Amino acid sequence: MRLSYGPWPGLAVALALLGAPDLLAQAGNRDCDPAVIDSVASNSPVCPGDPIQLSVAAHGDIIGYSWSGPGTGEFFTLEPEWEFPSQVLGQYTVVVYGICGGDTASVLINAEGAGAGHDSTIHVCSTAWAMDLAPYLGPHAEGGTWEHDGEPHSGIYDPAVDNPGEFVYTSPHPATCPGSSPRATITVEEIDLGPDTTLAICQEDDAIDLEDLLPPGTSDDGNWYRQVFIALEPHSGVYDPAVDSSGTFRYTLGACFTLVTVVENPYLPWYEDEDQDGYGDPGEVEWSCTPPEGYVADSSDTCTELPGRAGDPCDDGLEATVNDSITPDCTCAGMLPTTLPEPGSDAVDASIWPNPFAGGELFLRTTIRGELDITVLDAAGRQVFTRRFAAVVGGRPISIQPGPGLSPGPYWVLVTSGDRTSALPLLVL
Repeated sequence: MRLSYGPWPGLAVALALLGAPDLLAQAGNRDCDPAVIDSVASNSPVCPGDPIQLSVAAHGDIIGYSWSGPGTGEFFTLEPEWEFPSQVLGQYTVVVYGICGGDTASVLINAEGAGAGHDSTIHVCSTAWAMDLAPYLGPHAEGGTWEHDGEPHSGIYDPAVDNPGEFVYTSPHPATCPGSSPRATITVEEIDLGPDTTLAICQEDDAIDLEDLLPPGTSDDGNWYRQVFIALEPHSGVYDPAVDSSGTFRYTLGACFTLVTVVENPYLPWYEDEDQDGYGDPGEVEWSCTPPEGYVADSSDTCTELPGRAGDPCDDGLEATVNDSITPDCTCAGMLPTTLPEPGSDAVDASIWPNPFAGGELFLRTTIRGELDITVLDAAGRQVFTRRFAAVVGGRPISIQPGPGLSPGPYWVLVTSGDRTSALPLLVL
């Protein structure tokens, strides 16, 4: 392939540094012959340890040469040969530059005489991606065949599919290099550090060896680290609640690693919740990192045998009371309405006297005929007196006679007939 080009400052600088400024000056002063490559020679096929040696035969008005290969970069010389000390197989390119034109050629460097390469043992993570085994042979003749346990194999090891063991490569060409062999074995040993785990411990627990969380038989040749943001700090692998704090710890063995996340729970007081209302008894406490059964973190229960706390809503079971709530002495009590039912409603038409009441007889008159229930409640809604009258004659007064046990204060007299009830206020002196 012929290469024609105009002035190239990069080449000019390179050649000037190599000592050819006079040749460049002649380019525009006379007719010249472009550079033409006659042949390219190399030491391919190479053997293990050999450098890559290239040379070129060319004619024309030549001013320099460049050499490049897979990942090598480009090198410029005034001499027609070059040596790459590192052995990288593949296609190499030689360019011959002339004063008024150049030429380029390629040459393939292979290792057909290297045979199958060399035996090697590799350690692969059980969670790794599929990987090509060929690079672990070192320099070798490409295009051969693989087998595993006597069966053909692709030479791509996938931990999710393959079993570890010996993978044998056979060269497609005779092994002519010193010490070479037509067959080489890659022994795969799989490292299984287990899945990432989470450990919950108590602030009062003893120190814990994190290696106990790894699969049995795991090598202890690895190293422990504590992850701090994106950094890794060396760690002993023994978590001590007296020294350490919650975090993520990393065990690394070769190129493999697994993570152990430690969650340290604080040592806290828990309070008995006998009535299961979510509030605990401040007088019954146990210390632990996790709540004992029947205990809660709250300690504000003022009524340990009644669901709720003083002031919380409740139901005293009395239809005539409203705004039922838990009292400071842990009873459920409601309030009686402060007004009599409106005329025409379902309330019982009734009245009591004398009111205020100072003792003796208490009379009630109602329009109801038939059975009638009388109930007296104190201001806390507690029943202090009840009586049933089987045959009441409407309009006639009846004597209730609540007895001498009523303490001074406000009361409510409930008059019930069937599903109708009236609440009458009563003041006892």
